[in-house]
Amino acid sequence: MSKNKILVFIATYNEKQNISDLFYNIIKISPEYDVLIIDDNSTDGTKESLEKLNATHTCLTVIHRPRKMGVGSAHRAAMVYALKNEYEELVTMDADFSHSPSTIPQMLEKLKTSDFVIGSRYMKGGKSDYEGYRKWVSLVANQLARVILGIKLHECTTSFRAFRVPLFNSLNLSPIKSNGYSFFLECVFRIKCEDAEMAEVPIHFKDRFHGKSKIPKTEIFRSMYKLASLFLSRFYKIQTDLSNPAEIKSSCYLCNSQCVVEINHGNTINDIVGAQAYKCTSLEHKSKPQVINCLVCDLSFVPESSYPKNIETIYAEVQDPTYLLNKRSRYKTFQESLTLISPFLPDKGNLLEVGSYCGFFLDTFKKKYNNWDCIGAEPSKWASEYARSQLKINTRTGTLEDNIKELGSDYDAVVAWDVLEHLNDPSVFLIQINSVMKLNGIFCFSTLDINNWFPKLMGKHWPWLMEMHLFYYKTDTTEQLLNKAGIKILATEKYIHYVSIHYLVGKIIAILPGWLEKPLNIARSAMPQKIMIPISFGDIKLYICEKEKSINRM
Repeated sequence: MSKNKILVFIATYNEKQNISDLFYNIIKISPEYDVLIIDDNSTDGTKESLEKLNATHTCLTVIHRPRKMGVGSAHRAAMVYALKNEYEELVTMDADFSHSPSTIPQMLEKLKTSDFVIGSRYMKGGKSDYEGYRKWVSLVANQLARVILGIKLHECTTSFRAFRVPLFNSLNLSPIKSNGYSFFLECVFRIKCEDAEMAEVPIHFKDRFHGKSKIPKTEIFRSMYKLASLFLSRFYKIQTDLSNPAEIKSSCYLCNSQCVVEINHGNTINDIVGAQAYKCTSLEHKSKPQVINCLVCDLSFVPESSYPKNIETIYAEVQDPTYLLNKRSRYKTFQESLTLISPFLPDKGNLLEVGSYCGFFLDTFKKKYNNWDCIGAEPSKWASEYARSQLKINTRTGTLEDNIKELGSDYDAVVAWDVLEHLNDPSVFLIQINSVMKLNGIFCFSTLDINNWFPKLMGKHWPWLMEMHLFYYKTDTTEQLLNKAGIKILATEKYIHYVSIHYLVGKIIAILPGWLEKPLNIARSAMPQKIMIPISFGDIKLYICEKEKSINRM
């Protein structure tokens, strides 16, 4: 809970020359202000300057993000932070002295009779020091916003703003997708759609004192695209079925931040429960989990409260005969994966596959590397028994944790195909992977990439959005988890799945409206099972990694 009722927010990236002076200027104005600064992994000493300020000022909170995630994303995080900490008012501003802190009291006074106040360069009394293309772009964007979007303000694009924090309860921050500078336009448009009281005060927008502008020249194209998309959205209902950030009780699994927003609300239309719902070949994944995204580290995950309490038991009971019917495509998939990882493997060694299922990869591997010792660990009793009895693969039943003492710690290579997204604790799993490998041993795995164009296009209809998947990674978040476990990435590749036409059509039918299901399934029944094609939209990545150092088991 907040100590003060007013929060002033600043996003920073390489602002060492400005940030300390700006902070002191802000706190001189009033003792009622708390200050939040979110830094996007600055490289010029900004981080060190912020840590010095943070050590001596209790009114300051600093959040360091692991990479440059965008100014819009930082502002959304600040809004969530203000909600979660029960502030009454939020003021946002630039870090480069373009906005004068002395204007803050005037904006807060105006906020007493409004829900939202923006500092305007273009209303009577306002002034801007912009020159050249930046001034032209700003003027055109704001004029188009007035005409096309019907926003009755002289200014929409500056970040100098004041909000009544309860506004965020009705605004719902989750549907706002812009992470860059287009966020500022989209945010005003969403406020307008809520019929909130909007006002503006004149400001003198000054050119920065030190450093270089962070606005890319390509932003004009992004702004035009955002204007067009917002205009079209006036003719259809904006998505509002997501939970308000204040209602989300979960904190981030990776960084423990509470600055999280929902990206998929989830539903309960699937009646299939238990082990049947956890078959990897199931066509019944119509139930979608609630997925939230952290605005600090960018990890997407299912809240722990939604996990099945007996997930290990569920996987132990999985039986999937359809998987065997498609074994030709599985073998072809693993042949492609083996081709990609082979250049990184020594000529001889020992290999562990975690989540080895029916043993098709290990069988493929042994045929190419007959001088390697291979072993698998698989929780499904049905699948591990098939590997042992039908393929003569040395397979232990159970999870990696169940078998870790017996497996030992001298593996030259470990693989885990399509495993990491299923785990309820990936950090512990990766540290266990580290513990069974030799130093400089190779770890190869595949997992989801939710930052790819395909899941963004498909939205809630993305086929990998299913109840058995608990984590949805991006390359950056995957790298953070690996680094914590003493593992570094050597290379990434597209993961190619081979699937039969018959099975693929079944997956497509499963996401289509129900009235299409019966006629399309009739057509599907006539399709041959043996014809297969490669599928790779880039939403599954193959990682080739190396154990860099040993980490103590948790």
